[in-house]
Order: sequence, then C-alpha cells, then structure tokens
Amino acid sequence: MSEVTVKAVELFSLVSELLEQGQSARISVTGTSMYPFLRHSLDSVEFSSGNFAQIARGDIVLSRRLSGAYVMHRVWRKEKEAYYIVGDAQQWIEGPLEPQQLVAVVEAIWRKDRRIACSKCWWRCCARIWLLLRPYRYFIMKCYRKMRKIIRVR
Repeated sequence: MSEVTVKAVELFSLVSELLEQGQSARISVTGTSMYPFLRHSLDSVEFSSGNFAQIARGDIVLSRRLSGAYVMHRVWRKEKEAYYIVGDAQQWIEGPLEPQQLVAVVEAIWRKDRRIACSKCWWRCCARIWLLLRPYRYFIMKCYRKMRKIIRVR
C-alpha cells in the first residue's frame, strides 16, 4: 500500500467545499496541540459547517489564520464580533479571530471506531474544566508523564 501526503491547505479547502454542500467531513488528527483530548494519528474528528452565532466556549473549531494556515483549537472566549482559541496542550491564547475565519465546528470525535459527540454533557464538562486549568496545564502534563514513566518501569 502506498502512502499519500496531502497538504493541509488542500485538504481543508476540500473539507470547506464538502461542508458548503451540506455534507460532513471526517479527518485524522495530526499534531499534538489538542492533546490530551485529541491524540495524533489515533483519533479523527467529524466536522460540520461552522456558524459563528452558534459557537460557544469549549467548542473545537477549525479556523483559517490570516496567513492561510488552518488550525483546529478550542474556543476560549467569544465576543460579539470575534473569538479567541487555545490548544488543549497550550497555554497561549490566539485571537481575536473574525467570524469569517471560522471554517468548521467539530461535531464528534472518533476513537477506535467509537463516535463521541462533542455535545454530550460529560464531554462539555471535561472541556470546561480543562479550560479553567489552562494556567496549570504544563505542570499537570509534566506530572502525568512522570507517572506514566513510573508505571511503565514497574
């Protein structure tokens, strides 16, 4: 089997077209900026068309930066004419982003052929708690990695 590499710009422009036609799109997660909620090459996300009026704090959105690069992060804050995003593995907040920069909203996470709707109460609760823990994420993840290392050694 041969491997095909597609640039994000090309892939997400195709995703945008599908969403404009009323379809959904599902792609594999790449990168670690959304860890621990989304895992590189293990999880995939299901997108639906993005509507600025309907997004809220804690939603995972696909946005297009002014540079043309695409980024999938969580909504940190939404204002009347802008929104701010942050990766789950990051501490810095990006924004303001304008409503037209919103490409899509993540409707569900796919993990081992199991669909997890992002609208589920427990998922939204975990996301909100993780947003509140933003200043402490570095230390939480550092402790988590140390604990995993200790468990593996035993």
